[in-house]
Amino acid sequence: MENLLGVVLCGGESKRMGSDKGLIEKEGKTWAEHVSDKLLSLNMPLAVSIHEQQQEAYSRVFSPDQLIIDSIDIKGPLKGLLSVHKQYPEQDILLMACDLIDMDELTLKNLIDQYRVNNAFDFFVYHENFAEPFCAIYTSRGLKPVFKKAQLHALEKFSFQSILDDGNTLKIPIRNDASFRNYNTIPGHHQDT
Repeated sequence: MENLLGVVLCGGESKRMGSDKGLIEKEGKTWAEHVSDKLLSLNMPLAVSIHEQQQEAYSRVFSPDQLIIDSIDIKGPLKGLLSVHKQYPEQDILLMACDLIDMDELTLKNLIDQYRVNNAFDFFVYHENFAEPFCAIYTSRGLKPVFKKAQLHALEKFSFQSILDDGNTLKIPIRNDASFRNYNTIPGHHQDT
């Protein structure tokens, strides 16, 4: 599909969850696999963004050539996106967090349709009060200046919100709020407060 690479972002620390979100199982598959299946159903190549300590565990779930280990010296989840961009500098990236297990196909297809018809934009993101950066498309053209600043240690902010606010971003209204449910606790499990 065009020049679009599907990326499952798994490199977070999952501090609130207490364990690696991407490896939590639902119906016999990890959350990362559920999200990757959604991307693969759209006929695009797949990569899985992880940090070095996750390599052994994720190699048991995914083909090692699908794994991209963080290789950029910056803070936060932007490290994962820019590490993928470093390895595939000409690819546009459809980035999904590994806990977006409720994402529906129509929401993904609408995002891709907007990307196809609005080539004046660099970033494509769902937005309602604030951007949803973990189901969004980041073009190679838009990422190149961000990556260059990161290499020069000139990035002042490491948040996706600042990248999207500063960039040429198409903000798409959310039609299905349930698709953007993300989890900091395992569904159905109750934590003692």
